Amino acid sequence: MAKNKKRKSTASKSQPISPKKYLQTKVRQLPIHICYINEDWEQTKLAEVIVTRKHTNGNLTFGAYLTDILGMGVKDTMFGFNRTTFEFEELLLNMGGKMVTCDYVLAHNLVYGAVDFALEYDIPSHRDWNLTQYILEEDTEDIPLMDLEFGVDGKPVFLSYDGEDEDYSWDEDEEFEDEDAIDEEDMIRNAQKLVYSTIDLAYEKSFPIKPDHRSQQIKDAHMQLIITEEPDHEIEEEEADALEFLYFELHNLVESEDKSGIKKFRRQISDKIHQYPNQPIFRNYLANSYFLVGDVAEGDKQFEQCVKDFPDYLLGRLFHAFQLTQNNQYWKAWEIIEGKSELQELMPHRKSFHPQEVFVFYAVAILCLLNYENNLEKTFPYYELILSSEDDPLRWISVSKAVDAVSKAKANALEKKFNKELPQIMEDLGVIPDFSKYS
Repeated sequence: MAKNKKRKSTASKSQPISPKKYLQTKVRQLPIHICYINEDWEQTKLAEVIVTRKHTNGNLTFGAYLTDILGMGVKDTMFGFNRTTFEFEELLLNMGGKMVTCDYVLAHNLVYGAVDFALEYDIPSHRDWNLTQYILEEDTEDIPLMDLEFGVDGKPVFLSYDGEDEDYSWDEDEEFEDEDAIDEEDMIRNAQKLVYSTIDLAYEKSFPIKPDHRSQQIKDAHMQLIITEEPDHEIEEEEADALEFLYFELHNLVESEDKSGIKKFRRQISDKIHQYPNQPIFRNYLANSYFLVGDVAEGDKQFEQCVKDFPDYLLGRLFHAFQLTQNNQYWKAWEIIEGKSELQELMPHRKSFHPQEVFVFYAVAILCLLNYENNLEKTFPYYELILSSEDDPLRWISVSKAVDAVSKAKANALEKKFNKELPQIMEDLGVIPDFSKYS
């Protein structure tokens, strides 16, 4: 019997990457599967192009591109991640017009050609094109170039609709604004950062902070960390595929809030725990399935058992510690991280760390220092490292809650000092938010 191939697994990291990050870094490693296009695209000059890629588990990731051949580029685009063939076929049936299969080379040339033609006239494609383009192959000479016509007589022509008849007209005075490709979550986090930075300015004016040896030591230690999303060991390909599949199953349950699928998900997890008893990440997913339906007690129990069974599984320890802080058991959380102020002290045998491990550790440290030691100033180095990071650690709930706790503690200190509401304090101090940093 042939042995399973080994590969570096995305799931051997502290946490598999998000669908968005997967598209940006890994989706082109999947083989192109089937491509589709609306049958009447040559007549309508509007091509609905779908390109699919197939995962090893049989699921599909796909990109859909509403492509205006007359000059507007990609007018709309979306992606589906790790969907079952049933889900994809259902979506295909709901497309409206008749969809037929097509060669990838045609799909590639239509989409890239329309985007490039539109850009010649400073017309940007849909903002999500910046992400969904990764589902296509890179536009290089490896893909044969087709002789396709865009626009009319080499000029863009825009569709206008008068309510009765459709006709094409080119409006030279039409103006197009380039939308920032910032999704809703990014906007929320930027708004958070703006609030934090404004409170920070007011706090620094009111409570001058002196240079501190301990703070500098923590920051210096952070600089010595090797922070990477790359896995540091190999596992069997079959195990890696199972981890990847179940991670995205859990992700889809969270996104859809479909609690009806939890029982099936737990059966799948239990099977894999039995099959791979030495893999702690399956226990992590199992615990999260209980939090998803509000069963905090059982979720806590699963995290605690995971820590007992796998004491070297850092993220499991940190998740358990964070949950203890949410239960106001700060002394127990402090024990979990052994009262350490630096990650290297807690895990001296480790050389590299996933960003989530680093910043969840800082989050737990913050919450323990605030609520167990009652020491706001000791949280500052962690707080500053989080907000200055390019890894966007606020996307993790534990980190966001910790930073929010520090900011609220600063606001409370200001209100206590001046015996006024925060907006009035800001006005008195002349603190103005710097919108340019987060626009």
